[in-house]
Amino acid sequence: MIKPSVWQLLACPACGGELESRGNAAVRAACSRCAAEYAGSDQQLDLRLHSPRTVSIAFDLQEPLLPPQGFDFGPLRPNPAPQIPEFTQIPIPKLLRSGNRLIPELLSYFPRSSTGGTMLDLGCGDKDFEEICRHTKLDYVGLDYGGARPDLLGDAHALPFKDDAFDFVVSFAVLEHLRYPFVAMREAFRILKPGCLFIGTVAFLEPFHMDSYAHLTHLGTYNVLKHAGFEVQAVAPNQQWSALHALGNMILYPRLPKLACDAVVAPTYWLHRLWWKLGYAVDPKPRTSEQYRLPATTGGFRFVVRKPS
Repeated sequence: MIKPSVWQLLACPACGGELESRGNAAVRAACSRCAAEYAGSDQQLDLRLHSPRTVSIAFDLQEPLLPPQGFDFGPLRPNPAPQIPEFTQIPIPKLLRSGNRLIPELLSYFPRSSTGGTMLDLGCGDKDFEEICRHTKLDYVGLDYGGARPDLLGDAHALPFKDDAFDFVVSFAVLEHLRYPFVAMREAFRILKPGCLFIGTVAFLEPFHMDSYAHLTHLGTYNVLKHAGFEVQAVAPNQQWSALHALGNMILYPRLPKLACDAVVAPTYWLHRLWWKLGYAVDPKPRTSEQYRLPATTGGFRFVVRKPS
């Protein structure tokens, strides 16, 4: 059942007006402003756009292109002050760890509420992350564009929520599938409460998959999130999911078991690592360093950002 507390967060994706609950079998919600009607059931509400919606985004062409000097694009370090202190003891199922998804270091940044609240899993798929998100003690809401499992069907480019609705937002391996990432990240910023976190991952050197659009570099990831208004705390390369591993598992050897695929890729991967070490030993400079290699060869990035208070 869609909780009354979630109904209070909903807004018309077309105009932002208040949504009123309806008991009609064909119409479950209607907008008090534009009169748009949305279908669904007690278990799932369909809040996808029914008609075209035009949005405009402004870009400041004189804004600095690069992050502040000294911004660390290295591997993600555990949060020194985790709100979920037992994060290292929380088992992360293999499905959630596969590819460019969740790791303990990322979990260490998850908040924990003592006063309630609600979190959004943006692009939730089959809600695989719902169980692990319970450690936040926030009510979980899963949204995706299709499927039978999400609580809500909606478009990331036109989220059906009021401003400042959520206490936490996650989005794992979704950003690359969004046609207009600048629009979607502005929407994520809009529906997040000030001072709260948005955590997720995005593909970089993964092959094209599932109609993906925006495979972002570390600078591209930083730029999209910063432009939306977020304070960027971390953009970190996935050390375990290199371009070689991503290509091998996802497109070069489809349906080959992961262990076998990794074994096939291993000689090239370790030769590559050795070559870079030799290169740095012969010519030590930033462009031959490990700090340059990691974000240049990873399959994807993890990010931790906050909406300013």
